[in-house]
Amino acid sequence: MKTMNVRELRQSTPQLQETLAREGEVLLVSNGKPIARLLPVEPKQRRPKLPSLKAFRETMPMMTTPVEQLIREDRDRRGS
Repeated sequence: MKTMNVRELRQSTPQLQETLAREGEVLLVSNGKPIARLLPVEPKQRRPKLPSLKAFRETMPMMTTPVEQLIREDRDRRGS
């Protein structure tokens, strides 16, 4: 990682892209204290297209037993 002060950054702005490509990142210091870290911007990655939730729901079988009955059976099994 290269370290440069604010004055060097101003003077080397045209070569900054080359420096970032070579070094990977640049630490910017002012009065000997780090104030910023410059990183090259990576191109945004496209998120994969997911199938619609509606299409997924349509593939699920419909329940024939009412939920209230399933809950009651579960509670009875556990002794609640």
